Amino acid sequence: MDATAVETLLRDLLIALGEDPTRPGLADTPARVTRFFTEFLGHEAGTTDTTFEYQAEGEGCVAVGGIRTASLCEHHLLPFTVEAVVAYAPVDRVLGLSKLVRIAHRHAHKLQLQERLGAEIAEDVARLTGSKQVAVWMVGDHSCMVARGVRAHGTRTATEYLLKPLAADMAAVERLRRVAALAGGAR
Repeated sequence: MDATAVETLLRDLLIALGEDPTRPGLADTPARVTRFFTEFLGHEAGTTDTTFEYQAEGEGCVAVGGIRTASLCEHHLLPFTVEAVVAYAPVDRVLGLSKLVRIAHRHAHKLQLQERLGAEIAEDVARLTGSKQVAVWMVGDHSCMVARGVRAHGTRTATEYLLKPLAADMAAVERLRRVAALAGGAR
């Protein structure tokens, strides 16, 4: 990211909006917002590829719920927050539990859509674990729904993403939904 260009553009935006970027309340705003973008969009959530060997005779599921993260709507550059549940059926490897949270944060910290966010999280979990049974459920609050357009306060957006092999196996989907419910999240 070109921080100097971003700061200049933010100063120009304030002027275009009819504001004085030198007045006390705004004097540091372009630099402050640039620091936010640098931190938020350049966010490295730490390692996400820590897996552990997993051996079991039966069929198991792993779900982590209550994953809260924030992103920026790519259509309006306004924030949205989501609470997610990520569930998968381990094959030979399991992810460290905190890695599911880190994966969600890594994919959220960019210009994003809630629908794509769920898909990217699921595909990353599948890649790291080798599991074809991965699902992500999210409930989101979008500033663009509240602050502009329809101004619909209290609206929430729910999404579900199932990897294609999983989507064809309703028994597996229901098993993941049950364990996701135990994790306390959107189903």
